Amino acid sequence: MRRYDENGKEMVVYTTEELAALQRLPGAGREMTDAEITAAALADPDTVPPSANEAPFAGKTGREALAELFPPETVETLLAPRRGRPKSERPKIQFTARFDADIVEHFRSTGKGWQVRMEEVLRKAIDIGL
Repeated sequence: MRRYDENGKEMVVYTTEELAALQRLPGAGREMTDAEITAAALADPDTVPPSANEAPFAGKTGREALAELFPPETVETLLAPRRGRPKSERPKIQFTARFDADIVEHFRSTGKGWQVRMEEVLRKAIDIGL
């Protein structure tokens, strides 16, 4: 029996018996490698290879594909590694300082962000010339 899809193209239709016979063929049911799948797809007469319009960047690296779309400085910005926190205009340095306990407790008692408030007090001291 012939069946057709909504576009009038003939469809492949199998009976239950035909499907059972296909499952008994040697190699049926085994997993195929990517290479075997690709070879089978290319051997299929209904397979239409992608045109240049459908895969304009096939076989190109990401850098090559981006270079066709953007100016060089944009490509470099897009491909630059972005890990961690952004660079600060005023980078911090780590050091050890000893303060009297009452000073530290005063700032700690102000809650989260006490170190920032302590830094602000030190900046004000610098501004007034201490």
